[in-house]
Amino acid sequence: MIGIQEIFNKFIHHTPISLEKKISTLSYKNMDVKVLKYLRSILKGLYIEIAGDYEGAIFELMSDGILEGWCWQTTESAILFFDDDAYIERGFLQFGYGYPDYYHSWICFQFEGEEYVFDSCLAILCKKEDYYKTFLVEAKGSVSAHDVKKELLKQMHMPHQEKSVMFAKEDLWQRYFGDHHVKEGEIVMNGPEDVNTPFYRNNVGYKAEMEEGKIKKLVAHYYDRD
Repeated sequence: MIGIQEIFNKFIHHTPISLEKKISTLSYKNMDVKVLKYLRSILKGLYIEIAGDYEGAIFELMSDGILEGWCWQTTESAILFFDDDAYIERGFLQFGYGYPDYYHSWICFQFEGEEYVFDSCLAILCKKEDYYKTFLVEAKGSVSAHDVKKELLKQMHMPHQEKSVMFAKEDLWQRYFGDHHVKEGEIVMNGPEDVNTPFYRNNVGYKAEMEEGKIKKLVAHYYDRD
């Protein structure tokens, strides 16, 4: 298998590298078992339902390649289980010759003094510096785990009639959810087109189990946008 140092050497000598090799090198399967074990432990309370097609734990869906194309929803759902100083970054990745720049989001977090990236849609877990060098990242915005948690908790405690106002103007419900009916008890999040906001391009219904003011379990139901 091509290693990360070999990728950097190829960059220096302007040697083309396939997208498949880049992604496989940074795959979560190659990560130090301690980091992977930590991630699995903090995300064990997250359960994802995708439209009416798929459902399961985040690592189960990630390993099957099902989360690709759901980066906004997945980063905003997963970040709720990280420490407050973790954050989502949003921006462009360069995949290489023949590919357009890829508009995307990923999670950055600290573990034992090192900064890592968790990209569940591309099934990547690696050091942040390796992610940046491999994809020549152009970050456009970010939001902290603290701010995403704060916004969800605010919506959870908002009176029902105030939540309805979110979709009262310009027929927003039809625009974002079409004829879908939200499941009972879900808090539906949908943020503005601002890359630095907690829920950006999100169309997810959340059901949360709380314990001592923290989210213990979360069901994230991804709605298709018509």
